[in-house]
Amino acid sequence: MAGHDTLLGLDIGTTKVAAVIGGRGAEVKLLGAASVPCEGLRRGTVVDVEETTRAIREAVTKAQRSAGVELTDAWAGITGQHISCMNSRAEIQLPRGNRQVAWTDVERVMAASVRAVSIPPDRQMIHAVSRGFQVDNEPRVRNPVGLSASRLGVETHIVTASRNLVANVARSVEQAGLRIAELVAEPLATADAVLSEDEQELGALLIDVGGGTTDLALFLEGSIAYTGAVPAAGNNVTHDLAIALGITHPAAEQVKLTHGCARAGGVPEEEIIPLPDDEEERTVTRRFVAEIVEARVEETFRLVRQEMGRLGGKWPPPGGAVLTGGGSLLPGIASAAQTVLGCRVRLGRPRVTSGLVHLLESPALATGVGLVYYAHREAETGRAEAAPELRVLPILGRAIAWVRDLFSS
Repeated sequence: MAGHDTLLGLDIGTTKVAAVIGGRGAEVKLLGAASVPCEGLRRGTVVDVEETTRAIREAVTKAQRSAGVELTDAWAGITGQHISCMNSRAEIQLPRGNRQVAWTDVERVMAASVRAVSIPPDRQMIHAVSRGFQVDNEPRVRNPVGLSASRLGVETHIVTASRNLVANVARSVEQAGLRIAELVAEPLATADAVLSEDEQELGALLIDVGGGTTDLALFLEGSIAYTGAVPAAGNNVTHDLAIALGITHPAAEQVKLTHGCARAGGVPEEEIIPLPDDEEERTVTRRFVAEIVEARVEETFRLVRQEMGRLGGKWPPPGGAVLTGGGSLLPGIASAAQTVLGCRVRLGRPRVTSGLVHLLESPALATGVGLVYYAHREAETGRAEAAPELRVLPILGRAIAWVRDLFSS
């Protein structure tokens, strides 16, 4: 398959770099994937460019080998607590009144909504996603193009990131021999792979439990309302186990993956487990391990609940919450989340219908799969033909625009 017919999604996470390759067509066929450990990030922030570059290069090389292709362009995900969002409104008068709305009008009103907010110089806009248009007095119009109107309004969801931290991600990708086709806020990409259209329409919270941060994407009435993260995730559980059990971080990670459970009450008190790589050959009850895990997991979801409470909206969303990411594989975590969040919780796996179905259905690869879906939709809509300063295309059933100042110094 030719390089221009294939797409590379690059999930640059705190504990791993995952590369997923998909083929373009009537539907996306997932052709290859690889995931390698990475110690170059802390809570989604690059702290070691050389190590991050090595992990990116290794993951992409392995994925390309499994797919039988070579690629140079990547749709790279960005995550971390530095990701923030705001919602903005704007309205324009159509020049000749009561005429059909054109894409240029959509671009103009969305640009006006971006100009209506103040973005600090140390931050840059990653996305501006329309939450819905108002055509004259008719609200919540999904696609206004072709409708007759005198006025056009829009509510826009704007996602920003730290300019310096974005530059560090870009440098790592470029030093690995790749070009960044687009930088994508990971919660948006993950939601595209995991949430159904019905859940987005009804209203649901995506919770992507990673290694360094837990990414969040809240959808209400079919549109994105919040994008962000809380600074607690799987690494916090591992750290607590290392301290409580007096073992190394790698040994604690092994205990978590092999014996961890987020619901201590369901673990028999008499079950004994050995501590790995322990010279004294110590043992511990699995119940004690579960109590440590449960405490940190519940704290993570309390932070999620507090963040949602800060938004001031009605809780919970009718569609409940959907857990994904590598951390969602921890036994009992959905039950713990349901108790703390006070809503229905389900485990979410990426929707994979063609290609390496069994390999790529893992929640740990949800972001990588979502990045490929994102790239496929972008390519299919012919985004390159749009205006160079502000380009618009349908995504997640809405319109999205970018200001092309990425990676400028």
